[in-house]
Amino acid sequence: MIQIERLSDLTKGDLYKLFQRFGADFTSIMVNTVIPIVQRVREEGEKAVLAFTKQFDGVALSSVYATIEEIAQSYEKTDTNVIDSFKKAIDNIKEFHLHQKRDSFLYTRDDGITLGMLYQPIDSAAIYVPGGKASYPSSVLMGVIPALIAGCKNIAIITPPANDGSIPAYIGAMAYLLGITTIIKSGGAQGIALAAYGSGAIPKADIVVGPGNIYVTAAKAYLFSQGTIQIDSLAGPSEVLVIADDSAHPKWVAWDLLSQAEHEEMAIAILVTTSERLAKQVIEYIDEDLSSGRGRSEIKRKAIQHARILLVSSVEEAIDFSNKYAPEHMEFIVKNPMNYLTQIKNVGSLFLGAYAPVAVGDYYSGTNHVLPTGGAARFSSGLGVETFMHRTSFQYLTPDGLRDAVPHVCTMSLVEGFDDKHGDSLTIRFKG
Repeated sequence: MIQIERLSDLTKGDLYKLFQRFGADFTSIMVNTVIPIVQRVREEGEKAVLAFTKQFDGVALSSVYATIEEIAQSYEKTDTNVIDSFKKAIDNIKEFHLHQKRDSFLYTRDDGITLGMLYQPIDSAAIYVPGGKASYPSSVLMGVIPALIAGCKNIAIITPPANDGSIPAYIGAMAYLLGITTIIKSGGAQGIALAAYGSGAIPKADIVVGPGNIYVTAAKAYLFSQGTIQIDSLAGPSEVLVIADDSAHPKWVAWDLLSQAEHEEMAIAILVTTSERLAKQVIEYIDEDLSSGRGRSEIKRKAIQHARILLVSSVEEAIDFSNKYAPEHMEFIVKNPMNYLTQIKNVGSLFLGAYAPVAVGDYYSGTNHVLPTGGAARFSSGLGVETFMHRTSFQYLTPDGLRDAVPHVCTMSLVEGFDDKHGDSLTIRFKG
């Protein structure tokens, strides 16, 4: 049973563990497993990926890439009701992400200096779509759609193969709907490495995004540290923080916590509430569900073992905790939730009111579900169009514009110890 605790009674040590919770240290995995895999893929390319896929997944592939026919067949085999639901989600996700597009700008000051910023797409992107315990076609939408809107020329999907060596049918169907023809049928560090280095069949990816297991996370971290790729973020266990007052429906809150718990054994579900009555009722509903054995009961049971229920004296105290905790998802089920919007800061994705469960954002509403975990929402944001773009600043100066800058640049460069060519690179332009 989950214990009810009062937030004000937690020790500094308790709070430190809550706030500094990014997943396990993967140093040994990085050194002993991931780096050797990445280096072998760099040297041997597809041959190494085929060998690792057989070793780790038990699948002997004839090719590491899905054929166009295989992708089309995945779509044809998918039930039309499934296709219709995902098409509606695609429309919503496109609509939301189109609002994120950034325009380049240019302006000229009175001193003759023209300044501006170019926003341009990254050429090649790879989207990791997890496999293993389940298939996640929604993650195809969340990764591919903003990359398409940004204008990436080459987009690849990386995903582990099914047991028979095919691409998971729903993932292939989503790729078909979005016009993606490159799917690497290998997960883990080897799939990430092949995308990062490219091959004769596919260009190297400049950015690799999407959550995966610890081997995927370590591979992304290593390749980023080598300057090989850009990445979105390092993914830890999925998490939800629910803030609720006495107006919340206890069964709804319980189901929202359990929906997070059924992701994986390490999923984190926390309720912060002003109502002890609500807290007790939520526990009763959770216990009832776990006793029923419904759904992914073992996964839910293991995840709920490290769930927390914290009592607070006010909604403001709960918000202060959330801002320090920086959850991946935060549900805010209180009276008049929009009144508090500007007080809420560090959240990957925010779900306001009783009718905005996390699942609607994971699949349908339009926001992205690839989000910072482990407290990284303090300094980073979820996947979006801007993830797949880079910006270039530029300047154009007239002779008068540079002449006005000469004394200031000379003074500033001398302060920093550059007493020769920094200033001279300006003054030389005005000497006969």
